[in-house]
Amino acid sequence: MTSIIKNNFEEIWGRIKQETPLKNLTELAEITGITQSGLSKAKGKNNFSASWAYAVGKKYGLLTEWIMTGEGPKRLEEIKDMLSFYEELEQWARETGGSKNTAWLKSQIESFFPMFKEWKQRKESGLDSGEHFPSSKVA
Repeated sequence: MTSIIKNNFEEIWGRIKQETPLKNLTELAEITGITQSGLSKAKGKNNFSASWAYAVGKKYGLLTEWIMTGEGPKRLEEIKDMLSFYEELEQWARETGGSKNTAWLKSQIESFFPMFKEWKQRKESGLDSGEHFPSSKVA
């Protein structure tokens, strides 16, 4: 599950400096298209725009959600690896027993990961708040 955005300029900027060669606001300004004074004002207001995170993520291969929250995978490759694993797992289940194995696999996942089952139930019942960072904003 994704996190609610915690818009803390210093935390976000710290993650960017940790994972990219960017070390000052002048360099960040060049990538975001914002003036250095505009970034300084945003810093003073503790406000880091998701569009800036997107621009940095696009240039350096980082996911916007990770930049903004510090949670989840950092890079698109990590998601691709996870998806590939799940696709193989589902393919195995289909090829070895069809829908019977697919249903069995899903029940096994839910039994081993009760938090997933709870999340899924909240989502299906509409109790999920929807206040999470939109996945459409990933680089």
